[in-house]
Amino acid sequence: MRFNTLLVICVVCMLVCHSCSTCGRRTVTDDIAIDWADLIMDSAYVNIARKVVYALPTPIEMTLLIKNSGIPWRPALLNDPANVSKYLSSQKMALNFGVYITNLTYAGLFDQSQTVLRYKLVISQLIENMGLQSAINTNTMQLIEQNINDRDMILRIIADTYASCSSFLDESDRYSMALAILAGGWVESMYIATSMLDENLLLNESRIQQLVTDQILTFDMMWQVMSDSEDLPGVDVLLSNFSGLAELFDKIGVHQSENEVTTSADANISEIASVSVIDLTPKDFENIKIQIQILRETFTQI
Repeated sequence: MRFNTLLVICVVCMLVCHSCSTCGRRTVTDDIAIDWADLIMDSAYVNIARKVVYALPTPIEMTLLIKNSGIPWRPALLNDPANVSKYLSSQKMALNFGVYITNLTYAGLFDQSQTVLRYKLVISQLIENMGLQSAINTNTMQLIEQNINDRDMILRIIADTYASCSSFLDESDRYSMALAILAGGWVESMYIATSMLDENLLLNESRIQQLVTDQILTFDMMWQVMSDSEDLPGVDVLLSNFSGLAELFDKIGVHQSENEVTTSADANISEIASVSVIDLTPKDFENIKIQIQILRETFTQI
């Protein structure tokens, strides 16, 4: 099911990239331009780029998981929009593109119109600063204002924007930037989720427990992609940042439940299914929460 979902997302990404057009660029300072040049890699990393696109959930998908898990709206957890102008390096901008687009989606899911508009401006500024204008139709961000009371349309616009940027980075060989965006979005989603949970809710709410379980498995994929990409600029720093969480997750047991057989009403079709289960104690959860907070502070600090 997860593979099919990710496959659909990737197909949408490819379709969206065909509709991109060019708009004006703002001058980027010399130090940032040099930083971008360092990120352009040769074709030897094309398989790594594909792993990034096809193996990992997007910030959009992560935020939907939060909503579906019954986690409420809490605006105090969002990264301050005023910080955007203070992120000057390519790595910081990419990480916080993931953070801010998660914030934008989170606000859109809860119909927070004014917050959506504020974070729309933040994303627009980052698109400009990161040189991603070629990936985004000139009217895309204006569509958010025009459809501010249509949640489904806003979420579609956000998803299209993210997909277009990801496709552009893939085609431009900026794979480490794409990975940093995914890492920033994943950390922000986990930060929002874990900040609003305590161990009692976690252990008594099956949806929340499953969310944490799924993200441990997702982290394994992300860690593998980063490990395979460690020669890319900036990825070694990401590996160092995530090492504490990797060690913690390694100590938590993950196993499959016993197979359950279900038979259709006409007795012609039988299905065998199992789910992943983790041995998660309150102490484990508290340690995860602390590590996520450390990562989020590291990514968003000025």
